[in-house]
Amino acid sequence: MTTTRLLIVEDNDDIAQMLEIFFAGRGYEASIAPSGARAMGLGRKIIPSLILLDVGLPDTDGYTLFKEFRAVTRLRYTPIIFVTKRSRREERLAGLELGADDYIHKPFDLEELFLRVQNAINRAARESLADPRTGLPSAIIVRQELALLPEGGARRALKFRLRNLDPFLDRYGLLAVSNVLRHTALLLNGVVDEFGDPEDFLGQSGDDSFSVICAGGKAAEIRRAAVDRFNADVNRHYAMTQATPDGVRVTDAGGHTQLLPIMWLETVELGG
Repeated sequence: MTTTRLLIVEDNDDIAQMLEIFFAGRGYEASIAPSGARAMGLGRKIIPSLILLDVGLPDTDGYTLFKEFRAVTRLRYTPIIFVTKRSRREERLAGLELGADDYIHKPFDLEELFLRVQNAINRAARESLADPRTGLPSAIIVRQELALLPEGGARRALKFRLRNLDPFLDRYGLLAVSNVLRHTALLLNGVVDEFGDPEDFLGQSGDDSFSVICAGGKAAEIRRAAVDRFNADVNRHYAMTQATPDGVRVTDAGGHTQLLPIMWLETVELGG
């Protein structure tokens, strides 16, 4: 399976390092943000599967940052667990009333925290809120967002589909496909961040497709940049390759060669 990404928002260096090492030992990839500003930037960049959020931060408080995360469409359905030394009942209730998935106070038991993180991620997957391979909002959420898009409005819906993914699956297997999906999700997320607006939406609409909702004036640039960047490094997904005009020539361990049609990113503007 693909690596699960955590965003740990913690300004205490010792605690942050401890959590990073602990979760790395469990197969997670942790990114550390010591401030609210850094957390918002990283959250939009890495598409975390879950956010561990301290309440006391140098530039803001966790409750305010929680609301800011939820205002970003790409983070609206990401599980968030408050981790804080504040243990008063009123403060716990305040966090849970905001919609946090859990609330655990310091000092905490690492094994208990791990189970709470794992349970929150699994719960989000069961409820079909996030795709477990990419961390993006799932197809159900995509359909809801598209249904809210007014006809003839200023915003546009774009669909990106990975073509020739099936031959790649047959040759390299499910894990490699999951890595391609994750890579494409991060690529699209970076393009939307660079050329779009903070309120733009990105979700996974199918096993081989993604949807973006953006301002109409940004749609063409987002489409162009996404296709150009995907094509520029698509060969990285093929082991021992040689590009030809007809496809990608792959060689297995036994020295046998096979010509695969190369993957490419199809784009369609659905309108709005």
